[in-house]
Amino acid sequence: MSEVKKNILIGSILGDGNLALYGRSINAYYREHGCKEQSGYRQWKAKQLNYNFIDKRNALRSKSLVELTTLHKLFYINGKKTITKENIELLNHPIGLMCLYFDDGSLVIQNNNNKNSIYLFPRIYLYTQSFSKEENIILKNHLKDTFDVDFKLKWTPNGSHWHLSMNKRNYIKKFIDLIKPYAVNIECMHYKVNLEKRLKDEKNRQKKLKDKPIIIGDLSVKPNTYSKGDEALIIKMLNDGITQIEIAKVLNHTYYGIVDKIRRMKKEGKIPS
Repeated sequence: MSEVKKNILIGSILGDGNLALYGRSINAYYREHGCKEQSGYRQWKAKQLNYNFIDKRNALRSKSLVELTTLHKLFYINGKKTITKENIELLNHPIGLMCLYFDDGSLVIQNNNNKNSIYLFPRIYLYTQSFSKEENIILKNHLKDTFDVDFKLKWTPNGSHWHLSMNKRNYIKKFIDLIKPYAVNIECMHYKVNLEKRLKDEKNRQKKLKDKPIIIGDLSVKPNTYSKGDEALIIKMLNDGITQIEIAKVLNHTYYGIVDKIRRMKKEGKIPS
């Protein structure tokens, strides 16, 4: 099995896909189904994996295969899909990361609506609450070590109560740039990687709702420093009465990093003391 094919499978097993081994079956088979709107995505997977695509059910199903039995033994412990430090090492290609994200992730455009302005910023979620807190930590660490994308462990009321979230601008842009080349021919999933378009659409939507300036932060990947544009935005947000916690969220910096930056800007005379 090629690395690409294996990663499509691993990302899918961690997401919407399942491996089944029942009764007298010697080998496991793969199965997956989804919503009609994502039919093109399932057809793409079927072509890549050479599996059957069932159009009426928007479903994938493979034959029983020896290589799937091997993966079943690695990922199903006591009959339950499980992430371990060993099996997660098989997720080592961006195409596998893309499949995990397309199956169980989302790009959300959030807004900070205050008295004078509306600030838009993106966030990426991986809805991995079917896995335990410990498993999410293993996945989080592996994604940072392997792909240099930094997710945070986030509490949720659903499932195991833990999933992964990303809100730092640099990492979001890096994550999208990493997987986007493999999504070119999966048109129905472009909404998960077209970051600029999603921000523009949300800006137009907000314009219809409120008569306020709408600000989108710089999306260019750059060192974890502050540009002149960032400094200007900090000054404007402070003048608008935005708290330092909210400024940190919009600029995708840590709270204490923003506190220190504002302190230094005051010392330099850029902000009145």
